[in-house]
Amino acid sequence: MKKVLFVAYHFPPLAGGGTFRSLKFVKYLPEFGWLPTVLTTNTKNYLAYDKTLLNEVPENVKIIRAGEYDPFYLHILLSKIGLEKLYQKIKDRFLIPDEKIGWIPLAYRKAVRELKKYKYDLIFSTSPTPCAHIIALKLRKKFGIPWICDFRDFWTDHPYYRFINTHRGNHEIALEKKIISTAELIITAFNKIRLSWRYTYQEINDNKFYTIYNGYDSQIYNVKENKNKKLNLLYTGSFYGKYNPRVFFDVLLSVYKTNQNFRKHVSIKLIGNIDPEIRNQTVENVEYLPYTSPTRLNEYIENSDVLLLVLPVESGLPGKIFTYMATLKPIFAIVPDGETKEILKKTKLAYLADPDSVTEITNQLLNIYTLWKANKLNPRANTDYIQQFQRRNQVKQLSKIFNRIV
Repeated sequence: MKKVLFVAYHFPPLAGGGTFRSLKFVKYLPEFGWLPTVLTTNTKNYLAYDKTLLNEVPENVKIIRAGEYDPFYLHILLSKIGLEKLYQKIKDRFLIPDEKIGWIPLAYRKAVRELKKYKYDLIFSTSPTPCAHIIALKLRKKFGIPWICDFRDFWTDHPYYRFINTHRGNHEIALEKKIISTAELIITAFNKIRLSWRYTYQEINDNKFYTIYNGYDSQIYNVKENKNKKLNLLYTGSFYGKYNPRVFFDVLLSVYKTNQNFRKHVSIKLIGNIDPEIRNQTVENVEYLPYTSPTRLNEYIENSDVLLLVLPVESGLPGKIFTYMATLKPIFAIVPDGETKEILKKTKLAYLADPDSVTEITNQLLNIYTLWKANKLNPRANTDYIQQFQRRNQVKQLSKIFNRIV
């Protein structure tokens, strides 16, 4: 069996959306002739923590955990003495590419020790955080082992990203280009990244870029018709900053005023890491729940009538859409034009509305409610299309890319 050093900051017991792509790659790669060793962090300073996820890691997969010099504690100290702005200046000037930079030296040292002791055929790194790619870049230079780079999201082109100053911007753009130029192959989690870089880095051969979508585990959900007394909508994931459900909340409040029956018969749960400013927006029939284990989350999903997706801008392709489609349940997708909308259209599960259109959101919400009352909220899913996103199929695709260069 060939061996790959898998550099991933987000890995169990850290939980949340960024973890699952790495976890599922590691879970299924041995079935296709590749044995991963995972290089990750040992931090407990994270929003979501779930030890049960480690049960999915094959027994023969070694996990190397490296500590980090965490600026979080400096942040706390400076905040307590009224120097919050000083920390922000330090962060903007020196913590490049991000606050995980303190993981790089300790993880690199452990990786060097491992690569000196054992033979590896490949290095694979995944971001966010780009610190994983910096470690892999250094290892590639030192050992000459082929390296594949995986981007789960944009880096400097992210719509929510902004350069604080010219120094930082120039440094990160140069670093991103060096990483993309040096790695043997680049994998992206959605096409928009690949297409953007095809334009940005025209000197790089287009054959260097591949897209492997996220996916879902097969046979997780029991598809069943619910007979709930209320129309249960469920959202899973994060809301933060500009990525929030403000317009959807405004629509809810407006519909409540004109439709008392709807008001009595709707229940909405938001499960995940929700920014406190958003959580403080008290809206009737909306319940906020913290991150929960996959088993418990599956129970919430199975007992829901409609799965809610709110994407204010086309910033990327949310991994949750694949989990959603696996349930074969209706999806109320408030999303802009782009890759996410096109994929959801093909599933035949989605009720779509533009995130900036109060009229579209209102009409679609009332349409869903009317269909639910009439017991007609049962879209005919395009199962042939949905099945291609099973995790095993995605990892089989990944193993073929590995084999291409080894």
